[in-house]
This record gives sequence, structure tokens and C-alpha cells, in this order.
Amino acid sequence: MHCEVASKVQCPGISTCPPTLTPTLAPSSLPSSLPSTEPTAYPTVSPTIPPVTIARDWIRSKRDAIENNVLVSYTNAGVAFPSTRYTFDGLMNGLDLMAIRGFGAGFTFNLWEGTANEWKKGILNLAAFLANAMVESIQYDSCDENNWQGVNGMYAISNSCGQEGYSYEDEECSLDFQSSCPVVSTMEVIAVNGPIGNSLPPPFQCKPGTNSAGYWDSSLGKVVTNAPYANDAGRKDIEGCCWWGRGALQTRGPCNIGKINFYLGKKGADMGRKTLYPSIDFCQFPEALCASADDKNLRWNSGLFEWAERIQRYNVDGWNYDTELNKFISEGMLSDSFITTVSRIVSRKCHIQGCSEFEVRMLDERIQNFFMIIDIFELRRLLATPNPTPIPTPRPNRPPTPKPNTITMNPTAKIQKTNPNESSSMPGKDESIISSDETQNKEPTYEPTFADGLIRLDDNAARRTSYKLAPLLIASILLSCRL
Repeated sequence: MHCEVASKVQCPGISTCPPTLTPTLAPSSLPSSLPSTEPTAYPTVSPTIPPVTIARDWIRSKRDAIENNVLVSYTNAGVAFPSTRYTFDGLMNGLDLMAIRGFGAGFTFNLWEGTANEWKKGILNLAAFLANAMVESIQYDSCDENNWQGVNGMYAISNSCGQEGYSYEDEECSLDFQSSCPVVSTMEVIAVNGPIGNSLPPPFQCKPGTNSAGYWDSSLGKVVTNAPYANDAGRKDIEGCCWWGRGALQTRGPCNIGKINFYLGKKGADMGRKTLYPSIDFCQFPEALCASADDKNLRWNSGLFEWAERIQRYNVDGWNYDTELNKFISEGMLSDSFITTVSRIVSRKCHIQGCSEFEVRMLDERIQNFFMIIDIFELRRLLATPNPTPIPTPRPNRPPTPKPNTITMNPTAKIQKTNPNESSSMPGKDESIISSDETQNKEPTYEPTFADGLIRLDDNAARRTSYKLAPLLIASILLSCRL
């Protein structure tokens, strides 16, 4: 089968040919200059964008449901509001870059755009990513990692060095990758954003000469420094502790941030490769992920990159991500084992139960998020048939399970904005993003309503009736002519 793409798509009379869709082209121009810590331009050479945008059109058709159920943050009191740092437009921009145009590496975020059926698996891959991002960052509406581990209302300031017993600065790469960031004890960094609400610990920081950083006393609402207080790993100071999590997946440690510098930043540019951010040295300034002029894109891009580099390529002791993804699909997408294992790799960097002293934080919420997003994207229906059809289908056997204190999935409902630190107006929607109304008229992105189904069924019934009456009508005419 061959489809030629010029000003329009012309396909032979084969039902499996992709639908006629307008190509999505890369922007004709890019920012000419940015601050010194920013890239001056995107790569001049990038992969050809597939001529069809079926996966992204399907995602856009679910915009309301995603904004109302996935991109939702919570105050300390548990009140939901639309995330201001993790927006739908930001997600789509990130996918266009990290999954479609690419970032100069031999791999991308797997959306499999433009393929006949693989794009549906790409949507499932995105669902697993979002299910974890909801827990890691979106629920807090924060780019920087929050100080969330406390005992009896006391939170160690040295948690910036690592929470749950981890030492972030010691998370270096294996011998096969020699681009870990050097840990510099004199580095001073303060997180640019922290948790929303009163009586919460201050943003993370690192600086030298702090033998006793103290703790945050939530009952007093202040930092107590006259009493030594250690984190789970025994650290009381914050010297060299600049490697806390940042971005959608809370990318942390000298290894993972070093990989961003190597593939996306100054390290790769210095080696003669074209990178997205050639002027940003993420090793010298890791807070650039949250504090640079392009941080609204870096929040998503860093998470999509880590997923592509670390999760999609995970292949350890017989557990291969792509193999297990296909297995999950073939078994009907009902088992919790796939998302449980993937969440363990995200959080603990290993896949076997018991491979870490701590189990995955908020694992139940990650599982519930995953199956909720599967329902939003109608993935059981998509992956059960060759192509989606505009005919109403029954509700999934497993309804979406909201996490505690979250809203019930309702694609048309609007969340009341209650973020005290933001204005009451919602962020504007990028006009370049195709709305759900615009995409519903395309195959297979048309999303039927129950009423549409009744009209179609009534039309079909009428046709069948007319087919039955036609012979009788003809016979009646012939009889009248003879008479």
C-alpha cells in the first residue's frame, strides 16, 4: 500500500490507509536570542515530521477530560485546581518536540506517530508516563521537589540531600556512561518554587558551611536551627545537596541531570553535537530545569526525556519495557502488574519487588491514575479493533478509579480555580492547538455522542426498511401498467 503526501493525502481504495489529514509542520522561525542561560536556537537538522497527526489529534480530542482529571493540582487542604505549571498546551508542545521532531539522539519518546496501529500503543505509553507524573509533580503544581517526608510535623531541611534514605548526590552513572555531573560542595542553589499553602516546609536549598541545617516545625510554622536534625540518611547539613528532583518526573541526581546536559545541553554541544539547549550547563546550574526562561517547556521536556532514555530503554534481567507493554496489551490491559513494575522503575530504578528498602510511594494512586487515563483515551476500544469507529461503545468493564480527594472524571466539568498564588484567569489556550470540535470531524478522531449513535442507527434501520419495500413498490407499478 502506498500513500503519497503532497498538498493533500491521496490513498488507493484500501480501507487500512491512514485518514486524510493535514501535515503538521515545524515552526518556520525560532527565537533568535535568549538569556545567557538559554539555548540560542533549536537544532537546525531534525527528523521529518510524519505527514499525519493521528495520535496527537486523538490526544487533543480528549483535552477537556485530561485538563479536568489529569492536569489537576491540590492545595495543602486537598482542594483541587487546574495546574498552572503543567498545562495541556505545554504537554502537546513537549510531545511535538520530544516525540516527533526529536532532540538529536538515537531515540525519542515513543508516540509512534504516523503508523497504522502502533500509535495506539504510543498513547498507552503516554498514559503510563502521565500516571507517574501526576504523583511526582502535577499534584503539587511544583517543578522543584517538595519536602514531603516528616516525622511528627518536623521536616529535616537536609531532605534536600535525599528523602526516604536516598543520597541524591551519590546517584552517579554506571561505567558505561561517563557524563555524570561533578558534585561541587561550594554550589549554592535555592529552589524557585515550593508547595502551595501555609505551614509547609520552605523550598529546598543547598549551600556550604551548614553543619546543622535544622528542621521545619509545622506547629510553629518556622525553621528551627538550634537543634541538629538529620534526614533518613543521617545528613544534618545541606552542603553539595543540590540534586533534588525537578520537572514532570522529578529528574534528580548527578547521573540523570548529567544525561540531560549530555543529550540536551552544553555538554553535548561542546562535543560537536546539535542540542536543544547548547548554552545551558545543567551540571553547573541544575535549577535551570525550573528557573530558566524556557522552564515552562523544560518541565515537560525533562520528564519526557527521562522516560525515553531510562524507562523505555529499561532492559534488565529479562524484563524489557517494550516487551512488557505489548504483553499488557495482549492480555487485555487488566492486570496491575505492568504499571506497578513501571512505577517501581521510575521511583526506585529497579523492577523486582523488594529491590529497594522502600516500596513505591503512592503506588495505589499511580495505578488508579493509569487505569483512569486508559479510560479517558478509550484504549481498550482502540486496541481491540483495527481502527476506532464512530459508533457508541459500552462503558469499560473497569470504570476509572479516582484517587483520594480527587474529582470524578467528567470531561465537560470545569474545576474551580482556588490557587491563592495565581490569578483567577485561566492560562490562554494556544490557537495552534486543534480543539476537540475541530478534530471530531476527522477519522478516527471523531468522538460520537449517544444521540449521534441513535441517529446513525435510525438511518440504517430506515435504509433496511426501504430495501424491503422497494420490490413491493416495483411490483405494484408493473401491475398497474398491465391493468
